[in-house]
Amino acid sequence: MKKLTALCQLNPLLRKPEDNFNKVEQVIKEHSSQKILLFIFPEDFLYGILRGREEIKDAGKKFNFWIKRFSVLAVKYNIDIIPGSFPLFAKGKLFNTTVYINKKGQLLNQYSKTNLWLSEREEYSPSLVPPKVFNSILGKTIQIICWDLMDHKLFEEAVRQGAEWVINVSLWSLDQSRDLSRKRGKTKNKYSFSLKKSERLNSIIETRTTEYNIGIIFCNIGGNHSYIALGEVEQLARSAGSTQAIAPLDGVRINVKNRKEQVLICNIPDIKDYISDHEIFYGRRKDVKNNYPHSTII
Repeated sequence: MKKLTALCQLNPLLRKPEDNFNKVEQVIKEHSSQKILLFIFPEDFLYGILRGREEIKDAGKKFNFWIKRFSVLAVKYNIDIIPGSFPLFAKGKLFNTTVYINKKGQLLNQYSKTNLWLSEREEYSPSLVPPKVFNSILGKTIQIICWDLMDHKLFEEAVRQGAEWVINVSLWSLDQSRDLSRKRGKTKNKYSFSLKKSERLNSIIETRTTEYNIGIIFCNIGGNHSYIALGEVEQLARSAGSTQAIAPLDGVRINVKNRKEQVLICNIPDIKDYISDHEIFYGRRKDVKNNYPHSTII
């Protein structure tokens, strides 16, 4: 049975959590007639990109306050929701954390980012707890955040736990390295990256699907996000777009066509048969579980 899912490629307002929360409800309300079962929003959607430990710490102390409010929203509209990610302050540390709340308002899953983006490492701590599989409306699911996409260990963990879907909420921009050049230095060469397309990101997502025989839902921001970068400099994070749902053997292949704000409605099928067929062709999940090829001496 197919599950109607909304991937909300939208742009959060910086430091305006109440406005962003209201935007979440507005989007859900506008699409309520379509009987969508799951709404997914991008990374940092509640606050935008925050820089500065004390500001993030203050936001992180309100984590449970916002969980309760999103839970009420889920019950009100009878939907499951992933409200992007937002700061969590726990045991003296800050974490970039995402959750999954079901239509009964229950917190089914909570995950904190393990592979932090370079500039996040100034304030956030990487979680030492790997993602755990849980049963979402789509099936056996694992949640990750943005740059986690580059960590093969997380995908190996997903396969070992029998996950069918990896849901990645992201704030992936095409010029984020400018945020770092003042601290890490400038590159020796100049590079031009197209703002209309993001072939590299799309290729990485598709590669992970084939490498690990798993479905991926990737939900990015849309448009240009204005924030205060390192050194108190105002900067735009230009979205890389690429919001999509993709599964092995083209069992699912739905994606946005540009980087603008939009809501992508996906009719997600059960992908067990696609995973099974892909395994017949390539045997990737068996290889991961058996740690094949075994340790190689070089």
